[in-house]
Amino acid sequence: MDHPLVDSDEWMGDEDTEPRTRRRWPIVVVSLLIVIVAIGAVIYVAASHYQPLSQTLNGEYGSQVLSSNGTLAVNHPVGTSSVNWTEPSGAYRVEVIVTVNNDQRFPVTIDNVLAPANPSGNTNVRAYFDSTKAKQGAYGFKGGPAFTPTTLASKGQLQVVLHWTQQCVPMSAASGETVYTSVPVEYTFEGFHHTVNVPIDTLTISPRTTC
Repeated sequence: MDHPLVDSDEWMGDEDTEPRTRRRWPIVVVSLLIVIVAIGAVIYVAASHYQPLSQTLNGEYGSQVLSSNGTLAVNHPVGTSSVNWTEPSGAYRVEVIVTVNNDQRFPVTIDNVLAPANPSGNTNVRAYFDSTKAKQGAYGFKGGPAFTPTTLASKGQLQVVLHWTQQCVPMSAASGETVYTSVPVEYTFEGFHHTVNVPIDTLTISPRTTC
């Protein structure tokens, strides 16, 4: 009489174990999906906010202002490393040397280097390489080949020459000196596009009485 009861109890136990095992699989799969999504979200946020470009001066810098006939504008030194320029009449050209530094561990693509914002507007903006594989600053203010998107390696350095044209604004219409301390740089990391201001030597342009 005892054996039927024992057999019945063992059979019920085996039947109950298999459904429990099957029920655990959806929980495991959902848990793994949650972990994967969480990791993906962290990577997405990190990539979308990645900013490796240095915010300190490190490399070659310089600037000059040229009149429409190509001669240097009137200028005078300020302190040990800055120059104050008096804007020429009419349209004139500004030339700036800027060094872009990648301080972090991952490479980025430098897409473009832009002229800084100016109330009177900037035109004819051109960027040029000022580096060769053998030498930084190989071309000087005239610049070398036209700038194209380029990879900036970890701890890498890239020197660029930037030219733009701006218009004389007389003292009566100007709000004061035009002071540039940085230029916008566009870069890409893991498909995310960013723009960040990169520092340059301070460039000061004083308005003239008449244009």
